[in-house]
Amino acid sequence: MGTKNDQEELLDLKILAYLKKLGPEYAKLLAIRLGLSLEESTERLRRLAARGLIKRVEGRIVKYYHRRRKSVKHRNHTYYDLTREGELLLREARGKVDIHIDIEYPSR
Repeated sequence: MGTKNDQEELLDLKILAYLKKLGPEYAKLLAIRLGLSLEESTERLRRLAARGLIKRVEGRIVKYYHRRRKSVKHRNHTYYDLTREGELLLREARGKVDIHIDIEYPSR
């Protein structure tokens, strides 16, 4: 069984993988989809941003690009997206741990 730090790092990697797979997201929906509390989701996003692994999405419109769907949403929340550093960390981690997530783009 992994240590608490290992489990926390794995959860952070899952958040990065989620953002890579589904694009920009906000804390509340991320909490719902990953089974976290809103407080934990918000804190994790804040820490990942402080580490330079994610960034706040600027502007009033959020564009989602997904292999099956492209959509545009007016921004009502603070969205976060992966940075280049986050992508590199995710790529490096993929060879070491299984961070596959079974979440698909939501149907509307």
